[in-house]
Amino acid sequence: MKIKYIVIILVLFSTIGHAKTMNYIYHGPETPNDTRFIYEWELLKMALEITKDSYGGYVMKPSEKIMNGPRRDAELMKDSGVVTIVLGIGTEERENLLTPVRIPLDKGLLGYRVFLINKKDKNKFSQIKSLDDLKKLTLGQGLGWGDIKVWEANGFKVMVGTNYDGLFNMIQTSRFDFFPRGILEIVDEYETRKEFIPEMEIEESILVYYPWPRYFFCANSPEGKMLAERVEVGLLKMIDNGEYNKIFEKHYGYISKKLNLKNRNLFKITNPLLSSKTPLKNSKLWYDIGQQ
Repeated sequence: MKIKYIVIILVLFSTIGHAKTMNYIYHGPETPNDTRFIYEWELLKMALEITKDSYGGYVMKPSEKIMNGPRRDAELMKDSGVVTIVLGIGTEERENLLTPVRIPLDKGLLGYRVFLINKKDKNKFSQIKSLDDLKKLTLGQGLGWGDIKVWEANGFKVMVGTNYDGLFNMIQTSRFDFFPRGILEIVDEYETRKEFIPEMEIEESILVYYPWPRYFFCANSPEGKMLAERVEVGLLKMIDNGEYNKIFEKHYGYISKKLNLKNRNLFKITNPLLSSKTPLKNSKLWYDIGQQ
């Protein structure tokens, strides 16, 4: 009998010893003042906590290396372990190279665009009634931005600036007519620059939308797929129990009223980079301006 108990105890300890902690190494801030992605990492933390009973323990920590977007993707494709989960836009190309968690983390808000313009052009924009009217104007974008292909594919004229901060100065000098910005970023961008660029303002009548989902991505390996599976299970649980929406409202609940989104003229354009597997028909995953 004693031998039997000893065998059982040894088996239990063996099983516990081989239980592997799941390591989620994410990309930290690129600069000391980089506060982007706080919302996304909060979602990830909750998704991992809510799945502890079914998936076990985990470690979630920032990478020791500072990396930009292309570098993060490259490390993940190599499955180097430098980073094991990243944020990225869902495109056909990226989703073929990595393992996506196809839940748009900001409910697709990143795809809604409002413009920064020169104040002297305010009346020009108030007279725009169609996409064809808007296409007569020139917009500004940064060098290498993925959005450039989206705008050009829809027939827009794009002027490319080589420097991010320089794009705001180009509004002041009227190098282009409008600078489309995501509704999650435009308020902060305007508030931090309005004193130095007094000619710049947020256009008040137009809203452009194209699907531009930001997902979590893991490596395209057995371990990476398991990491992604756990995150997906956790996020779906959070959507069902309401925790996802609580975090969303805490960070972004003010956006619709702040920018008066519901009363703007909404123009929709297509995204040729979008994967055919994007869950566009799952309405609970997306933000609906009309219901706000």
